[in-house]
Amino acid sequence: MPTATTTRPTGPTPRHRRRPGFSVQLALLVAMAFAIPAQLYLAIPIAGRVQTAYGIDAASAAWTGAAFSFAYAIGFLVFGPLSDRVGRRPVLAIGALATAVITALVAAAPDFGWFLTGRVLQGFAAATFAPAALAHVTERAPAARRPVALSLLTTGLLGAGITGQVFGQLMAEHADWRAAFWPAAIGYATAAAVLWRLLPPGSSGSAGSAVSVREVAKAATALIRTRGPAAVFGSALAVFGSFVAFYAVLERELRETSGLDADQLLLVQAVGAVGLLAGPLVNRRFGAKGPRTLAVAGYLTAAAGLLLALLAQAAALTGVLIGVSVIFVAGTSLIVPGLVGLLHELAPHARGTAGAVNTFVLFVGASTGQLAAAQLGYRPMLTVLVLATLAAGLTVAVFTRSSSCP
Repeated sequence: MPTATTTRPTGPTPRHRRRPGFSVQLALLVAMAFAIPAQLYLAIPIAGRVQTAYGIDAASAAWTGAAFSFAYAIGFLVFGPLSDRVGRRPVLAIGALATAVITALVAAAPDFGWFLTGRVLQGFAAATFAPAALAHVTERAPAARRPVALSLLTTGLLGAGITGQVFGQLMAEHADWRAAFWPAAIGYATAAAVLWRLLPPGSSGSAGSAVSVREVAKAATALIRTRGPAAVFGSALAVFGSFVAFYAVLERELRETSGLDADQLLLVQAVGAVGLLAGPLVNRRFGAKGPRTLAVAGYLTAAAGLLLALLAQAAALTGVLIGVSVIFVAGTSLIVPGLVGLLHELAPHARGTAGAVNTFVLFVGASTGQLAAAQLGYRPMLTVLVLATLAAGLTVAVFTRSSSCP
């Protein structure tokens, strides 16, 4: 009687490819948060070199940053809702690739017209990152880790203002200004491929996400008309607006009264950047208190820093003036993740849209702060910022209680 034999399959056993965990995804997104918005601030130190290269006046060169900023803000309103519809992964990966290609074209622009057009397209493409990344983190981070994860991501978005200027300053002084764009283009292209590999295909909006342009508009309108999200959006105007205006008048004050040069002013920003560590550290320790509590605490801390900066200037204490910038930045680093976390709770069915509107408002505030700082002196500007920051904190404290978006 023949003996039965067991046939075993030959060849390698098929295995399902496992994607890296959330921590690896977060690390890449934080790195990109420092790198992509940095293109906005890169224009500040290289504006003079652009002016010389293209033979234009200073007013035209100023559009090097303004053109990017305007398209950047508008792009948030497009790509946040789009990520609700098609998913976070395609918006983040394809957006990074588009930003890489356009950044390379900006560096190769033959005249100022092409350069300015490239900056507009670059800003629009770069806007794919922030709303989709914030929505991805709020959805994918474990509840216990969400406050720290959001604070790390928003620390990158804030820190981009410093990294962009420092890198641009180094390029402006030690290399051809066009060289500032090539490393970024290569980095964005690499990040696009890695994002497609790291993020899960199902990285999309929640079940109630908008599925048509009309429903996207309806979702945005509902957010603006709802007390809680509307309070968050209104208070967000004071965040980046205060950040930009404070550093604009602080640098002008230190240049005129203390004679600090460009390199020394960058060092002042580096000192203030220490305050960015407060967001992750405080959220790690007190994240369970909830985003509303931390956002209000951030507004109060930022207002205290602004008030101390006002008093230090009046007493001619330059060292103290620079030091208290750490307090102001620390408060700001608590506010941004707090507002994002609040929107996560208040608008669970339209997170991409909510993040887009919130990010749009943040950068509208930044533009408003820059314009205001150009018109007001140090003391009037800081007085306005103290009052605006306190009013924003009060708005969040009063109008975001037990409110949710339908």
